Amino acid sequence: MNELDQEAWDRWVAFRKAIRKPIKTVSEQAMKIKLQRYGTDQAAVVDQSIANQWQGLFDLKKEKPAPGEKPQKSTMQVAADQVRFTQDSDRAASEWSKHGVADALGKLRLVEATLARYQMRSEEHGHLERMEWLRERAGQLLRDVAPGDALGDLRILCMVRSLFGERGVTRLRERSRG
Repeated sequence: MNELDQEAWDRWVAFRKAIRKPIKTVSEQAMKIKLQRYGTDQAAVVDQSIANQWQGLFDLKKEKPAPGEKPQKSTMQVAADQVRFTQDSDRAASEWSKHGVADALGKLRLVEATLARYQMRSEEHGHLERMEWLRERAGQLLRDVAPGDALGDLRILCMVRSLFGERGVTRLRERSRG
């Protein structure tokens, strides 16, 4: 078992006294053992409990990313995403060949149809990852298509607005002029 972080324990005892909930002699040993189980995170566990004014010691809560910030993925999650992306790309290529779609504009129309399907299933697990994959795919195809063709197709224009906002439409217009 890990050693007790005495400094963290002393802070915990002082906090409990400050909130007028001193640790009872009967439960002191059990609480010390519980704190020891957190290993190198003992100080962080005590700090979390003090900051939240909790009377007990609890597992560290994972920090949520700030609004607009993407959560960090583990190496395994990144590898799984890559496998899924490859499978999705292979499936998309199969669908395109089955439907005889060879040009970027036709592929964009299929992406637009896929977007509509994804938006209908926004509550499903993995929705954000699918939307991110679709956004990346649409971005790749938009670089390959003539900007005037994309701007001339209302459905594709709506898809660009949905995935990239007004900035995406502006970029297409700038590419068509230049």
